[in-house]
Amino acid sequence: MALDLTLSPLYRVNGQEQNSLPGLVALTPPAAPARGRERDRLIAYLILAGNAVISSGEYAQAAEAAAVAFYQTPGALTTALKAAVEKTNKILLERNMNSAKNGQFAVGWLTLAAAREAQCTFALSGPMRVHCFCRGEIRHIHEPAVSGKGLGANQTPNIHYAQIPLEAGVRLLFFGRAPDSWKDVLEDRTPGSLDAMRRRLLTLSNEDLNAVLIQATEGTGVLNVLKKRSTETGEEPVDSTQLKPSPVEEAPPSVESIPQEKASASPAAHLVQPSAYAIPPQEAPHAADPTASLPRGSREFPPSIPRRQPIQNAPTAVSSAVLEDKPSESGQAVPSPRLRRRREPPEWTRRAAKAAAAAIQAVRLAKERSAKRFKAFLPRLLPTAEPVEPYAPSNFTMAGIAITVPLIVVVVMFVVWTKYGRSQQYETHLALARQKREQALVLTQPIEQRRAWESVLLSVGIAESHTKTEETVSIRREAETKLDELLGITRLQFSPAFSGGLGVEISRMAASESDLFLLNAEKGEALRAQPSASGRGFQIDASFNCKPGVYGNYTVGPLVDILTLPVLNSINATMLGIDAAGNLLYCAPGQVALAIPLSPPDTNWKRVTAFTMSDGNLYVLDAPARAVWVYNGKDGAFIDRPYFFFGGQTPEKQDVIDLLVSGDDLYMLHADGHLSACSYSRLETKPTRCEDPVRLINPFPAYQDENIFSSAHFTQMFFAALPDPSILLLDADAQSVFRFSPRTFELQNQIRPARENANSIPAGAIGAAAIAPNHVLYLAVNGQVYFAANMP
Repeated sequence: MALDLTLSPLYRVNGQEQNSLPGLVALTPPAAPARGRERDRLIAYLILAGNAVISSGEYAQAAEAAAVAFYQTPGALTTALKAAVEKTNKILLERNMNSAKNGQFAVGWLTLAAAREAQCTFALSGPMRVHCFCRGEIRHIHEPAVSGKGLGANQTPNIHYAQIPLEAGVRLLFFGRAPDSWKDVLEDRTPGSLDAMRRRLLTLSNEDLNAVLIQATEGTGVLNVLKKRSTETGEEPVDSTQLKPSPVEEAPPSVESIPQEKASASPAAHLVQPSAYAIPPQEAPHAADPTASLPRGSREFPPSIPRRQPIQNAPTAVSSAVLEDKPSESGQAVPSPRLRRRREPPEWTRRAAKAAAAAIQAVRLAKERSAKRFKAFLPRLLPTAEPVEPYAPSNFTMAGIAITVPLIVVVVMFVVWTKYGRSQQYETHLALARQKREQALVLTQPIEQRRAWESVLLSVGIAESHTKTEETVSIRREAETKLDELLGITRLQFSPAFSGGLGVEISRMAASESDLFLLNAEKGEALRAQPSASGRGFQIDASFNCKPGVYGNYTVGPLVDILTLPVLNSINATMLGIDAAGNLLYCAPGQVALAIPLSPPDTNWKRVTAFTMSDGNLYVLDAPARAVWVYNGKDGAFIDRPYFFFGGQTPEKQDVIDLLVSGDDLYMLHADGHLSACSYSRLETKPTRCEDPVRLINPFPAYQDENIFSSAHFTQMFFAALPDPSILLLDADAQSVFRFSPRTFELQNQIRPARENANSIPAGAIGAAAIAPNHVLYLAVNGQVYFAANMP
């Protein structure tokens, strides 16, 4: 963590700049984070819209919960970001469901920024914006079609991923909505110092503001949070604090957010960026204004939306009786303006209340009769003729009876419902599933068929929640098979490669017909696995040495990518790795690894992120430099100086995460999941041309009402095994591999694990994938590798 990040909140409510921004959390890794989170620093920025009143505690809880989920989630970085977004969405969704009866709701707009070394990865939900003042360019990250409308409205949140290189001098601006007067600042490539830009943003507009300005500088990985000027609050001008949360396991104190000030310095509750239907603040006696941070500007409301009217000269005590309607001049009754007429409860509610009252009265009478009989019977058991005082049960006995009797009633009711009620629920939903199945069988339109079978799965799932039978299993399998046919999904049987798992995060894999190579993401070390003697899986080759270290006169850092070499090569190596500085490491079983640095390009390296090989030539991706360098190879050696693939046309974006080459065609996968393609020109009169983005075609009619590519999370691309020239894209979250035809990029099918398999892949994002020349597909999930043979 060689970069310090300075956060400067821009938070103004009702013309007053506040000392702290609710919903802003900035964290360094805790003492015991999950595997893979040791080097990640997180900034969570949450804005809540809607008409609900949100307290400061609830605001902080929602933002802190995202940070806790992030540091407790192992595996890939995007997996942790997704878990943090889902946690915040769950909190807001439950709150909205509880407050729906009052007509209140809150929608969350969330920006998560995870900084790791020289990269910053974003996860945006809702119409959030990230403006990057990068070196020599301005980037605006905003994809509302992908990030959706916000959190708290659906069970599945929409997330837009993006990535930028992080270096000293980079400045970021997070916001949801910006005043029109900020337009010139956002387009200024030389915005000046951080303090000057902050003053400029504050003075250009008198509107309420909610934004965060971030500056990256050289340092030691400290997170600094600036506060407002001392002329406004009498405090110190700058409060630079390195946030060090306690271990994540000790929630909620495990996360330390930006400290909240006293009630006199900031509102007691916050409602930032309200929607057009937000309820204006109301004054309440002896209580702080719960909506003090709402904008006070005048706004016209449609007459169909009910508005709460203040009660003038309200008496100190009001009778619970309903005021009579006053007759108008026309003789018709007019509702009282002070109190609305009480709505009569429905008939079934009154009956239920009467039944409950009768049951309570019966329990009381039974208890009194039992006590009287017990008092009369006890003296007769005593061997004396003297009068005996009647027995008076103690308070403890009476309390025991009061608890035991209702408990017995509840147990009896539960047993009756379990025996008869669950069976009735099962029969109801099973009959509904049968009916929907019959309707689906007669439909002819693919879209209607897909929706019908999805409805069948929903009904049979509810029925199985009560009782699972052979009939429900049969209906479920039929529906799943029909859906796979409509959606072009091929299911494969996967088996675990290692009996006890590896326990490490795998970021890359490469496979030959006999060997499987794995890249340990944490250590940057390559592992070799070979088929076990029993033939039921794989075993790690302990003698294989291919890791960072000193080899002769060269020092190799952690490997960032690996690939297999042709059988015939001059170095007799089976695997080739590369580090971020362009050093190649040739490895082979039973041999000492050989390090050979690549000749650096004229602009030198910034950071090598991936490489691939085609027709004996090596293609090296330097994403921060927006460059792909080509090395002509000879028998596996690359000693010549490279040439620039793009010629005079340099790509605009730095977010390429993977690449493939076929002949003169280069395919690049970007962090947000879209593809770009370039065709190299060997003629000086015809420059190299690129298509960005590449349009993906979905030919399946059942998909025509939705865009399946926008919801996919593509993280890796590779070619299918020869002679198939198809391009495969890995959707890590859905555990699916999309197969596309080259050049046209038309979807051919999807490959997914088989359902209800004893050795099926567990839930979780896929970290890496590879395919061997003998058509064996490998997937790495949660420290284990799964393989399926005979991939079509």
